[in-house]
Amino acid sequence: MTVHVETVERDVLRVHCRSWRGNAVGYDVSAYLVRGVLVDTGFPRVRGDVMTAVEQIAPRGAVVTHWHEDHAGNAPAFVAAGIPLLLDARCESTLRERPHIALYRSLTWGVTPPLAAPVVPFDASPLEVIPTPGHTADHQVLWDAERRILASGDLFLGVKVRVAHEHESPRRLLESLRRVAALEPRLLLDAHRGPLTNVVPLLQAKIEWMEATMGEMLALARMGAEEGEIQQRVLGSEEFVGRVSFGEYSKLAFVRAVLRDG
Repeated sequence: MTVHVETVERDVLRVHCRSWRGNAVGYDVSAYLVRGVLVDTGFPRVRGDVMTAVEQIAPRGAVVTHWHEDHAGNAPAFVAAGIPLLLDARCESTLRERPHIALYRSLTWGVTPPLAAPVVPFDASPLEVIPTPGHTADHQVLWDAERRILASGDLFLGVKVRVAHEHESPRRLLESLRRVAALEPRLLLDAHRGPLTNVVPLLQAKIEWMEATMGEMLALARMGAEEGEIQQRVLGSEEFVGRVSFGEYSKLAFVRAVLRDG
């Protein structure tokens, strides 16, 4: 298990978190320090290394983008260490309830301990926290308007992301993508893809691909096609992550989310 702190540019650090379990399924995750504000907390299996890194970089507070354990997994440890947090109220509620997660997620990332202590907020100015629901209802990002830097959590992830959780809202995700594209970010700090430039064309390409893909799915559904047929015709056969997650994070779940959104 490793956590590396890397310089992205002036006043921007990447806290790159890896584990052999994550590497086995092709996933790592990064938190980012932007002007003294840390975005996300890493996952429970690297808690010790994350907390060591946090002692070194000394953030003035942390923003949690959403409740998933690879992003909020060490939020309780941050609170215990006296680090102020900004998180959506629904995120805080979920962390206090600590809902059941599937086995593949607990094996990969670990299980987030329940959040019991009070959360102390802070003022992130001049940075702005922007709600960006879609991936989850509680998703939010951090925006540096002066330097046009967007720390985006799981908002982007890639142009042609063919898998999703069934609880996601692709329609709301599209709205969030349009909102941040209008800001014209220069640098996008993606939790799983790393720092990205040429941001606006990437966001626009994702918006256009999602619009076309969702339109094709809905057209097939109106013609009477079943979910499995829509998946095969539009997205193709299930990917590895869809199989190991037993369909929780899959192409079929993406189809179901689109059809539910209508």
